[in-house]
Amino acid sequence: MTTNCIVTDTIQPMYSKLRSFDGCWTCRVRRKKCAENRPVCDTCQALQITCYYEEEKPPWMDGGVRQTNMMEEIKAQVKRFATQKRKRMHLEILQAEANNLDHIDTESPATDVIDKTDTLTDFDPSLGHLGVAFTSEISNDSTSVLQGSPMQNKTPIGQGEADKELHLLMIYLDYVFPYLFPHYRPSILAGGRGWILEILHTNKPVYHSAVSLSTSFYAIVLNNGDKAHDECTMQMIHKFESQIELGLKELHKEVNYINTNAPGFDMKKGLVVMQSILQMLFFEVATSNKDNWKLHLNAAIAVFLRILPDPKEWNKTLKSLYTHTHKWPPPEFGLRRPWTTNQAALRFFTATILYIDILSSVTLGNVPQLASYHASIVPECLSYEKSFEAIQAGYLCFDEFFGLKNWIVQVLGDVASLEDWKRTQKKSSSLQASELESRGKVLSDVIKAGIQSLESHCQRQYIAHDVTTLHVVDSWPDANANEQPKHEMVWLLATLSYLNVVILGWQPSNQEIRWSVAKATNLLCQVPKGPGIRALAWPMCISGCLSPPEDEAIYRALVRQLGPLEMFGTMKEALLVMKTVWSMRAEIDECWDVAKCMNVLGYSVLLI
Repeated sequence: MTTNCIVTDTIQPMYSKLRSFDGCWTCRVRRKKCAENRPVCDTCQALQITCYYEEEKPPWMDGGVRQTNMMEEIKAQVKRFATQKRKRMHLEILQAEANNLDHIDTESPATDVIDKTDTLTDFDPSLGHLGVAFTSEISNDSTSVLQGSPMQNKTPIGQGEADKELHLLMIYLDYVFPYLFPHYRPSILAGGRGWILEILHTNKPVYHSAVSLSTSFYAIVLNNGDKAHDECTMQMIHKFESQIELGLKELHKEVNYINTNAPGFDMKKGLVVMQSILQMLFFEVATSNKDNWKLHLNAAIAVFLRILPDPKEWNKTLKSLYTHTHKWPPPEFGLRRPWTTNQAALRFFTATILYIDILSSVTLGNVPQLASYHASIVPECLSYEKSFEAIQAGYLCFDEFFGLKNWIVQVLGDVASLEDWKRTQKKSSSLQASELESRGKVLSDVIKAGIQSLESHCQRQYIAHDVTTLHVVDSWPDANANEQPKHEMVWLLATLSYLNVVILGWQPSNQEIRWSVAKATNLLCQVPKGPGIRALAWPMCISGCLSPPEDEAIYRALVRQLGPLEMFGTMKEALLVMKTVWSMRAEIDECWDVAKCMNVLGYSVLLI
């Protein structure tokens, strides 16, 4: 009894100092000292939470259930702010470190470390429950991969967080990645998609962002608008927030390493960093995190330019990532050996960064930053033929990764470049309409010839390959191979609409624009349900913004085809852009353009 009195007497004065009786109701319910300034106290302002400063006691301050619920809601606000603050800090650090990449000496002997097998080992105390050490470099050695894997688990399966994360990684491999990249289905002799699994084993930022994407994906599918699943969804979202923060921490560690730990640029570690940054970009875009994708894209391009300073060295660089010390693929495979993990990763992420660079140039209204790399890596004339044989080192085809021929993607970049030229000429008051029309006609003729050619292909019956032996088991898009020309045609029609806006201004009622928009709308209505419609987010958004009011319902219905997954990826933002532009029809004049559509939400949208 005496002890209790002593404890009470000791604690009471301290508690009285913390508790505020004249402060805001938010600080009172939190039992924190309030700064007591109005209308928003400094305490609440610092945490960016709602400050309740009414004279009368609010109804929820009842000492019961409502007060408890409000306390939990305020706690959640505080936690969200703390997470966002830490994330901003990591992004700022990443930006500063990525900027330093420009000062790395690429001529140093450190660029010759490609054939070395040493790895950078780093222990992460935040994942102590997994009991693992990570490697920040891909080893292409299955034994060392498992020993240094974020997936390694010393506890029995079914216990701890590791088991949950293994299931989330399988969701990523089975559902999330195929949903984001439905056209990327390499043949078994090219190595399939096994390299993705190895990267998940060895690359911490990729691992964490993959778990985050899977968490978000699964939570959306699970909830499906059903309130009964709200508690489960919130648990998943909490997991998602913690994982992406871990990924950002590890990412700026990796960037800092290649900035400071070597006299020159280590290409292999640079490849790991580029993978990590682009995976973070996929996350930002898939979860609609506004402008963060621009930071990641600029950082990824900075690393890519260090990996491949000279585009003419593409084949040499790709071949150099294979050595006879690798356990997979075995040297005895000879010419039929699959790509190593490093080679497959370099091919995929190089194609991806070139593709995203072009699409971002439309949003930002500038020339693609990597335009000088196109001729050496993705030449316009190249066509992709699916084959059972392993692909040899050489040029890349966007068909393999995104279902579009090289020239189709590049002509989109050419239109963005034309718009940039037009803007520059207007600023200097030297724009001549005749020259703009002349330049535009060259691109228009190319696009229209492509559309005509694709129309003739649409009338032929395509015989699909044996998808179970040639490609991975998910059947899209080979099961819908007859839809491929339509997929490409939708892109070309949207690009033609974009080009006409550059030449003529924003004139949805113009006959040329109405023709391309109407034809694209008709083709979009024929796209089968599934990942195919998601892969058409950009052309659908351009055509939708220019469509007449009577077609609005068609575009809303197209997005609804995705069901709950319209919230995952870029379709949600594409529809939001269209709705905003539709609501502004009476205000928009001929000076409006596609770049303004892509920024109409108050931030830049990247529709990939």
